[in-house]
Amino acid sequence: MDIKLLEDFACLARLENFTTASLERNITQSALSRRIKALEDWVGAKLIYRDSKNFDLTQEGRVFVTEAEAILRALYNAREAVGTLHKKQEVEIVVAAQNSIAQTLFLEWAKRLEAKFENIYIRLLSEKLADCVELFNQAKADYLFCYANDALSLPIDVKKFSGTTIGYESLVPVSIPDQNGKPKHALPGSSTKAVPYVAYAHDSLFGQAVNHLIISKTHTCSLQRRIENAYSHTLKSMAKEGLGLAWLPESAIQEDLEQGTLCRAGDKHWDIDFEVKLFYRHTAATKTELAIQETSLEMARQNANA
Repeated sequence: MDIKLLEDFACLARLENFTTASLERNITQSALSRRIKALEDWVGAKLIYRDSKNFDLTQEGRVFVTEAEAILRALYNAREAVGTLHKKQEVEIVVAAQNSIAQTLFLEWAKRLEAKFENIYIRLLSEKLADCVELFNQAKADYLFCYANDALSLPIDVKKFSGTTIGYESLVPVSIPDQNGKPKHALPGSSTKAVPYVAYAHDSLFGQAVNHLIISKTHTCSLQRRIENAYSHTLKSMAKEGLGLAWLPESAIQEDLEQGTLCRAGDKHWDIDFEVKLFYRHTAATKTELAIQETSLEMARQNANA
């Protein structure tokens, strides 16, 4: 089977639109449709509902896309690993980072390392916190980026690993605005009118932080949990569709707040503050490790003074 068929299907599942996906894949929409049909023939099951007005994967499609993405990641990693050996890269590191950090603060950190090292190769593993911690504990990642909150404990063995606060983040409650520019779904709600709420999974770090906030005596509110997901970028899409308010990382919604596509659903009293931590093994032994540690500490000092 051609790997392009998996790439086509993964792209379509992510963008949920044939026109947009065909543009990204640089093929015609009809060609993309034929490729998806060829993949369905190979799998032996329908992967998408073609008769629905709104794009949706079939049950088989939802199962298959998860496996397809895992296969593609494995293939890409194998290719990059071989390419790294072939090019004789001088510096190679593996970083595990929570998904939201991978799209924000990690990018600044990576740029700083690129400026310091002429030939650096960073393999980024962007996963949920539990998966990132497991990769780090098993020495499958050299560095770990994750969020930390004083009210919540992290499953990190501080006897084995050192941690540096490299930046800061806040979860901010947001909603789409109504016709008057006010939040359509605003805190705190009432016993007679609960506020629709798109939530993080209970076992996620963000989910635990929000749950801790809304059950505290200082934050009385009435919320109606509508949809649950582990990832902030998914909840952001749902909030922008008007499905409810959501607590989202401030760094990920700056542009939306400026453009007015989202607005605050509560004042700063409802914000949840986090540190962005970088964990590494205690002893920096090589020149590369020392340089990376110094770059990280320099970034930490600058963000602390910002």
